[in-house]
Amino acid sequence: MRHLGELATLGVDGKVVTLRPERSASGMRMVSVDDERTGIWVKGNSARLSLAGVEQPECRRVAEKPLFRAVGNEPAWRLDIGAHGLELIADGGASRAFAAAPLIVEVEGMRSYQGTSAGGELEALVFERLCVDTMSGMTHPNSVEVRWQDRVLRGCGGDPALLLQGEPWAVVELDGRAVADPARVTLGFVADGRLAGLAACNRYFGSYVLSGEGLRLSPLGATKMACEPRAMEDEQRFMAAAARVTGFAIAGDGGLELRAGDRVVMRARRMGER
Repeated sequence: MRHLGELATLGVDGKVVTLRPERSASGMRMVSVDDERTGIWVKGNSARLSLAGVEQPECRRVAEKPLFRAVGNEPAWRLDIGAHGLELIADGGASRAFAAAPLIVEVEGMRSYQGTSAGGELEALVFERLCVDTMSGMTHPNSVEVRWQDRVLRGCGGDPALLLQGEPWAVVELDGRAVADPARVTLGFVADGRLAGLAACNRYFGSYVLSGEGLRLSPLGATKMACEPRAMEDEQRFMAAAARVTGFAIAGDGGLELRAGDRVVMRARRMGER
């Protein structure tokens, strides 16, 4: 099915049927402009097709992980960008829009997706700037604006884990006190949820979980070497701080802050940065 403004076209057995929107108590319903017995009714991930009054078997879309997801609050909304197009769910699920094969335009610092849904033009602007979710406090890689039906919805997008992953972090401060050798106290967040690095003396390993509740680090295992007193002290401080982590933030200079509530328990910078 392809959308053309408020109308849409549907290919059936080599014929093209033009559809128009039909008022529906739920979901999106469209009927043929020539025969109201022919139409399609989409509700969530399922669709029912009727051809000249004959109901066809229900179709269900297989769930796929979106390539990009954005969310916002007041009112609550979610935008998924996948291989098939843009899908907007707003107003607690009462409003839905889908635009197939959007036009993608990239300029410095911004990427836009422009498509046409049954309810009108649907456009998503994805900005390369950090965004903090107003409800969860979670930091996301992108700020997002969605424009649909004379509405502008603002929120955050992208996977927060991408801000942690990549080049390892060197810890420069623990509970407000400087670390003797940041190159020996490191954080490595791996894409599969593993966490590993150096704890001033020993190598450690564990896992991390990001959720709507924040960031949690698992109890950390470590090797059992003995080192000089200052390194052992920093290691104990690191382990104690890691056990208290409940969230993270990215500072204005790009540094990482691991937090226990509102308190910053670790500050780190990317390895190689000064």
